[in-house]
Amino acid sequence: MTVYSHSRLSCFEQCHHKYKLQYIDRVETEIEESIEAFLGSRVHEVLEKLYLDLNYQKINSLEELISYLHEIWNKNWDDSIVIVKVEYGPDNYLKMAERFITDYYKRYHPFDQGKTIALEDRILINLDDEGNYQLQGFIDRLVEVEDGFYEIHDYKTNSRLPLPEYVENDRQLALYMIGVKNNYPDVKNVRLIWHFLAFDKELDSTRSDDELENLKKDTIELIDRIESEERFEANPSYLCDWCEYKPICKQWSHLYKIMEKPDNEYMLDSGVQLVNRYTELKVKRKEFLDEVDPELCKVEKALFAFAEKEDVDVVFGSKNKVRIKEFEQIKFPSKNSKERIELEKLLKDNGVWNEVDQLDTTALNKILTEKKIDPALKEKINRFVKLERSKRVYLSKK
Repeated sequence: MTVYSHSRLSCFEQCHHKYKLQYIDRVETEIEESIEAFLGSRVHEVLEKLYLDLNYQKINSLEELISYLHEIWNKNWDDSIVIVKVEYGPDNYLKMAERFITDYYKRYHPFDQGKTIALEDRILINLDDEGNYQLQGFIDRLVEVEDGFYEIHDYKTNSRLPLPEYVENDRQLALYMIGVKNNYPDVKNVRLIWHFLAFDKELDSTRSDDELENLKKDTIELIDRIESEERFEANPSYLCDWCEYKPICKQWSHLYKIMEKPDNEYMLDSGVQLVNRYTELKVKRKEFLDEVDPELCKVEKALFAFAEKEDVDVVFGSKNKVRIKEFEQIKFPSKNSKERIELEKLLKDNGVWNEVDQLDTTALNKILTEKKIDPALKEKINRFVKLERSKRVYLSKK
């Protein structure tokens, strides 16, 4: 079976179609590196040099590291590097990189917090005893602070500081922890440490043996989903702006086609004309419905009242009939609310997160109403849901 990686798994979770283009079809593109990725690579290289030189008993000064940053920045810079936030230029990002290195240097100097065992080290992770499910990854820095006590360090140049749940649920370093425990038999404990360099902040966590076993199970299930996938549909999101396959993706390729046309030919494109005409008709339809809908709502309410008064479920007209159906509907907390975050954590902690497809409320509704579920877990989930009764009208001929 294919040797997977955290980035490969994440690619599938973000967009099935990108996964197909990148890992199955292996479509070659003129890859345009983003400025964020460029900055991250340069900062990683500086920190790698810092600790590599330390292994040879050389402590670089801050000035030497900043000078090295400028050297590799200029050496690797290419005008094709994409800057999505056009209000900022390359110099702004270089200054950000300087600040990341400076803050890190001042926080950890003289860098005696442990013994560096490996830098940018490839690690192979077995998820099952037979070796049928394997992953590989590269640890930014592996440290031994004392005999049997290890730390996995990861450098992040994200522009956003994640929620606390991030470190508790992050898959990447937890997978690396499995590899370290397998490769180093003297392991007593492994700490996972994230350095969010943009905020000069260190966050840490660890995982119990039970949590690692659940992670293995969840990852194997995800790999099985990937292996059995057939359609590989696109999932458009804000991440599309950083995707190297955007010009050939069916979600965006027409835009790129018309962007290449001269201004005087742009409006002659039949696709542009069809969309413009469709938009006009939709606007007219909305204007018409804005007039009709209020009256329609009044009649529906009157039908509900009539059916309730007469104690009937079907009301007959001269040629048609209306069936009124009452049903119960489960309502979940709104996105980004405190209750929604707590519900998501509950589902993740109890191993049903993937089963409901990242909180597809329809899937969760089906589990609650149709599928057998642990009563204790169901009771906990039900604390976050509300049951609402609604009525619906169905029009048909007599």
